[in-house]
Amino acid sequence: MRKPSPPRRAPAQARLARQLYLEGLPLAQIAARTGLSPGSVYYWIDREVAADGTVTLAPVCRRLTLAPGARAAAPARGHLLARLWRAAERQLDEIEERLARAMPAAGETEAAAPRAAGDAEKDARALAVLARTLRELSALEAEARKTRKAEAEHDTVRDLDAFRRELARRLDRLRADGAGAEPAQ
Repeated sequence: MRKPSPPRRAPAQARLARQLYLEGLPLAQIAARTGLSPGSVYYWIDREVAADGTVTLAPVCRRLTLAPGARAAAPARGHLLARLWRAAERQLDEIEERLARAMPAAGETEAAAPRAAGDAEKDARALAVLARTLRELSALEAEARKTRKAEAEHDTVRDLDAFRRELARRLDRLRADGAGAEPAQ
């Protein structure tokens, strides 16, 4: 949904920042090229600047930035798992807060606002779903760790095989050149 903002004078580099982001340039290069701060770059990539200077809100999808040499699948999955954990923790905090409000304070005999049976049932169901979600998240994290460990072992074996081939190639070259002394007897 696009909401037009009132006409205003946009910085000259705003349109360029959005265009460069959509072309795939890294944020640091966009900031250096436009002279905008990274926060300003993100502000302007969510807005379209028309030729007459009017600004329209038009958010673009954010890119996932990876460390050099990182593989795209692992960070994306790790990021998703972290978001799911945070969502589960938020929901648990909300339930705990509602329960705390429903409990009588020290010295009171009854809660200030009696808790409806429907609310208690709703919270019980939510806690059951949360418990199952947390159990599944734990299993997913364990599987991800196992996969990463297997990939690391596989990479090590591949590197060892490459090392052996390179060593054999160099030894063959040395033998062919006759550039070494005979082995000691």
